[in-house]
Amino acid sequence: MSLFDKFFKKTGRNSSEKKIAAPADSISGETGLSADIQVPDQYLPLWELQKTRQLLEIKIGSASRVYQSMILAVDIDRGLLWLDDLFPQQLILDAGDDITLRHHRNGEQLVVRAPVVALGSNYGAAGFAIELPEFAVYTPRRSAPRYAIGHQSPLSVKIRTLGQEPCFGTLQDISSGGLRLIVAGNLLPFLRHGAHLPLCEVNLTDELQIRCKARICAFRMGRSPYRHTQISIEFLDLEEEKRAALTRFLFESQFRTTGEPEFTYPSRAHKAPERFAAA
Repeated sequence: MSLFDKFFKKTGRNSSEKKIAAPADSISGETGLSADIQVPDQYLPLWELQKTRQLLEIKIGSASRVYQSMILAVDIDRGLLWLDDLFPQQLILDAGDDITLRHHRNGEQLVVRAPVVALGSNYGAAGFAIELPEFAVYTPRRSAPRYAIGHQSPLSVKIRTLGQEPCFGTLQDISSGGLRLIVAGNLLPFLRHGAHLPLCEVNLTDELQIRCKARICAFRMGRSPYRHTQISIEFLDLEEEKRAALTRFLFESQFRTTGEPEFTYPSRAHKAPERFAAA
């Protein structure tokens, strides 16, 4: 008896609950679609990811830790998406937890947020199932236009990473959703993709000051015009009134928009220099 058959029999006893069972064979296998089945357009991205065995970025709840997984099956009939076990191995995932799934391609991203419906480990197999979303589409990674500041109008940005003293950098570009800055020196040992910043502060004018918490989206080292760290961050708790004022300010400014790609974050850790030691 297969994992999915066992799961069907176990969950089928309670008719008041959502019917969960094996995904349709014509869609769940590695061979892809059968001749008589076609995946609806809204699920083609998921099927392509399954067929090409693409690695996905997975986060559990609001945690910043990033895991990897792959799609095992797209069960349209029962509204389930089966994913492989997370890597690195973890022991905290449980039915009812919310996860966020992401895949990036050519400056776009596919994002799925859904609750975990079942764990394969309860039935002697790998993987877990989440609710199948109503649709799955790629969207631009940045929903708001960025405005380049550059060296012509240097503006200082103050940020603080957890456990560190505040540091200052130069604003490079900004949108209503976040900004990019450069900080002199190597800050890579203290940056982590998805990590929260307790402080992000920039004064655009005497009347418009941005002060909020933020999240690190990407970072990398730069060599010109001097050795520095480029950091891309997202505003987290910016008041809607302040966000609206920022949007209006940027729209009315003479700053040009930029279509530069997002950064990629480094895959290896660096030894922390003593001058940035935790306070």
